[in-house]
Parts: sequence; C-alpha cells; structure tokens
Amino acid sequence: MGLLVAGSAACTGTVGNGQPTGTGNPGSSASTGSPGVAGSTGTPGTAGTTGAGNMVVVTGQGGSTGVGGTGVIQPPACIGTCVCMPGVPATTQVPRMTRVQYDAVVKDLLGVTTLTSAGNMPPSSLISEDSAGALTDIAWNGYLNAAEKVATEVIASSTNKSKFITCADATSATCLTDTIKTFGRKAFRRPLTDAEVTSFMRFNSLTPKGTSNEVAESVLFAFLASPSFISLPELGETKEGTALKLTSHEAATRLSFLLWNSVGDDMLNAAADANQLTTGAQIKAQATRMLQSPKAAGVATSFHRSYANIAIGTPWTNNITHSLPGFSTASYTAAMAELDAFFQDVVVSGGTFADLYTSPVGFVSSATASIYGVTSTATTPTKTMLDATKRPGFLTRVGFLSTYAHDTASSPILRGAFITQRVLAIPVGDPDPTFRNAQPPGTGYTTNRAATEALTMNAPCNACHTTKVNPPGFVLERYNAIGAWQDTDPLGGAINSTAEVIFTTQPEVKKTVTSPAELMAEIGKTPNAQRAYAQQFLSFATGRVANSMDTCTVDKLTTNMATPTYSIAAMMADYTEADSFRLRTQGN
Repeated sequence: MGLLVAGSAACTGTVGNGQPTGTGNPGSSASTGSPGVAGSTGTPGTAGTTGAGNMVVVTGQGGSTGVGGTGVIQPPACIGTCVCMPGVPATTQVPRMTRVQYDAVVKDLLGVTTLTSAGNMPPSSLISEDSAGALTDIAWNGYLNAAEKVATEVIASSTNKSKFITCADATSATCLTDTIKTFGRKAFRRPLTDAEVTSFMRFNSLTPKGTSNEVAESVLFAFLASPSFISLPELGETKEGTALKLTSHEAATRLSFLLWNSVGDDMLNAAADANQLTTGAQIKAQATRMLQSPKAAGVATSFHRSYANIAIGTPWTNNITHSLPGFSTASYTAAMAELDAFFQDVVVSGGTFADLYTSPVGFVSSATASIYGVTSTATTPTKTMLDATKRPGFLTRVGFLSTYAHDTASSPILRGAFITQRVLAIPVGDPDPTFRNAQPPGTGYTTNRAATEALTMNAPCNACHTTKVNPPGFVLERYNAIGAWQDTDPLGGAINSTAEVIFTTQPEVKKTVTSPAELMAEIGKTPNAQRAYAQQFLSFATGRVANSMDTCTVDKLTTNMATPTYSIAAMMADYTEADSFRLRTQGN
C-alpha cells in the first residue's frame, strides 16, 4: 500500500510548477556569423566561424509564437476575476527550432527521417535537448555534427539530393545560384539577400576546385549550420503603436511552426512574398486553411502532449511499465501513439473541446486491444469505435490511465489532481514531501477508494482531498492501473464510482457523478475547463506563462468555445488573429 499515495496533493501551494518534458523550450541562438551568411574562412564541407556580423545572443525565457510550448504546468486560469489589459506581452526574439521541429523541417525539405551514420536515429538525436538561452559549445557542435551528416547522406542519395539541387552540375554558376536562391528561400523562410547568395557562392571558387557533389554538399552544410536555419528570428523594426510589427515572412514562420511544426507550403510562402500577412484577418485566413491540412497533426500532437502533461519524469507521473498481465513497454508505446492519433483526429476532423472528453473514437493495436476488451491484429494504432459508455475521451484511454497510476494499483489522487487542477483550473496544492510514502491507518481495506479516503481524511490533507482532489479520481476507479475496465477492486470490494465533484469554485458548482461518461460530459461543457484550455493553448503557442495582457485574447476564445459547434481548429485560428500574434514588444 505504500505506493498508493506517491504524488498526493496537500494544500501547501500551487500544483505543477515543475518542468515536465514538453514539446520544447524554444530558446535563443548564438553565432559569430551574420545570420544566413557562411563565414569567410570556410572550406568545402565546413562552414566558417569568423564571418563578419553581429553576435546573436538572446536569452529570453520563452519562445515566440509558433515555436511550441514548454510543457510547463500553468497556474490555474482566472475564473471570473480576470481583467482584460490591452497590450503586447514580451516574447523571445530569436528562439531556436525544437528537436521535433528540426526533424520535421529536415524531412520536409530534404526527405531525411533517419541517419544511417547515426545508427538510424533521427537527425535531432545529434543535437542537444530543447533549452532556452545562448548555445553552449557542446550544443553548437551538435548542430554542426547534424548538419554534416545530413548533408553527406542527402548528396549520396539521388532521391533526396534532387530535393536540394535539380540540375546536373553544381559547379555551374547558373545551377548553383538557382539552387542557393530556391533552397535558401525554403530553409531561411524568406528570400536571401544578394550578400548571402554571394557568400554561399564562394564554395564554388575555392582552390583546389571541388567536384559537383563536393560543392553541393558544402553549400548544403553551410545552410544547415546557419543561425538563420537553426533559429526563427523576429527582427522586423516597423513600429505599430508602441510595439514592433512582424514582417510577413516572420508571421508566416510563426504560423507554420505553430501549426505544422515545420516550414510553410507554397501558398503560405507566396502570401509572405507578396506581403499579405500584415493584418490579423490575413493571418487568420492562412491559419484556417492550414488547419485543414493533415500537417496540422503537428500542433494537435505537440499542444495536447503539453495539455495532457503525459511525460515520464514529470512532477505527476513516472510510470512506463506495470507488472500487471497484459501490459508491457510495447503497450505503453502503443498507448502514447494512440493518444497522438486521437488528438490529431479531433483537431483535423473539426472536433470540439467537448469531443476531447466525449469522443469514443479509439486508435487500437494488438498491444492495447486486450486492455480495451476488443480484438486487433494491427501493428499500428487503427481507428476503432469503442464503447461510448466506458471510453469517452482521452481521460479514459490507456495512455492517460496507465501513466496516472502506480505499478499494480490505480491512483485516485494522481488522476483526481490532474482533473481538478489541470482541467478544471481549481487550485489545490503541492504534495507534502513527508506524506509521499505515508500509509493509510489500519488494514483490511477492500477497495483502493476506501484506503485513499482513510489516508486523506485528517488535516491538513482533508481540506483539499476530500472535496477537490479525490472525487474525480474516485469516478475513474472504474479503470485499473493499466486502464482496463473493472467492476471489482483488486482488493476484493465492489467499485463505487459515485462522487460529489466540484466543477467550479466561483461560484461553487458541485454535482453528483456516477460514471466516467457523466464526468466527461460535464467537463466538456464546463466554462472554466474551456477557459483553462484556451489559456493553456496561448501559453503553449507563446512559450510563456499567460499574463494579464493575454486576458483579452483568452476572453474571446472562451466566449467562442461556449458555442457547442465551435471547433478546436477554429479556436487555434482565432488565436492567430490577435494583435499579440503579429506584434512583438521592443527589446524582447
């Protein structure tokens, strides 16, 4: 019973100020060369490091819009007490691509998904973990190593090479110039300057002269090692009021890296080149179009991984294996893939916030089928309609339930704390470290629920647990430690999934809930759950904690979410229309 209480919450502060593994902490980049210009001392295959230009060292805390979130568990959303304060919150000016984005960009531009020279691992395996701040020497060397290996393998593959250079002889001035301009527009997300073209062209005039493949590989390496490729700079200096206006190319980059985790397509690039991304309406029109693409799976996955906070090593969870029959590492991997597929399906198909909690659409494979009580021989998550009374929404799926659990026992505390704090935005508290391994008094409990009630019935635990944390967790006692449905507790007693759940505290709204399906239906229509979701999307998109200047935007999104047919994709598109998406604060 000792593991029963690990991670329990006590009323001592604000839950979730830890740093779980999220979709990336966008940071700043450092280089001694002008962004986008290879150094003047480079030789074929090596980008110079002493080129003229200003050092770019920006150490802002968060990432700019479109870089993706940090996975930080945000404080509770303001419920009924927020005051809209117009303004443009500060964002980091030169964030780097996250590892997820790096892989997506290399795939989209060059067709490379894994590197033979890196043990068939993705290119991002060669670079450091996502972080903020200036690059260290080790991190910079990681980018150089990745650039070298990617360039080598691209030029060695006729298929991938054609994505970079389409003419036969790279040593031809016309061929190389066209390649530099065409690929550079894609890699830098903007047209190259004449000085940049000239700088890249010097690889064709070195002594001794390189072969066609050597020149092509050197130029590609220089592109991939450039700060203008690695980072997503926002340097426009056109004033609008007290803020600075993003250029159309910078706005396009924000859009594509937020919604697709990658570079834009021809339509977005054409709009940027025509300077048609200067107004909120223009940006929203592109966002609406892009969110209808299968590539919107990028934001669906990245944001909801952050929202669901399912990552090993977070302050909430640490389980990837369970010793119960029917569960293995393969089961957990498949369960995580199912959640990704579920979130993608909801967003791309036009689903609503309520659908996240009520949709019975599952993505089952042979590794998870037995847990769901269905049969499947599929090796990858396959769309399957599950029992709507037992499997509505992502909180009833194996990925969530097995993560928010202990080895052989479910955890009403972990599951309930997540719903109360993260989903419903009701403040609870940080776990008391001295309570982590406490035991319920006495013995003879026939249900996990009874043991949990006994454990948390006295002060100081009861103030939060009895009314806020435990009840939604008790409703989810219908699922065991690996997420299988159960009517009988492993300790022998009958499952009681009825509880008085508080959905709102200002004013207090408490309802009797008897089943997971009832709980999910109520969450899907609860205003503060909708507001918390909108606020967390804004925090994810900007890479920072939302503040009072974000309240106006959150207010608008929350109002729109009250309409039952309002889709998640529409919410994301509406966010991009906000002034804070196309403007930045000077000096950040």
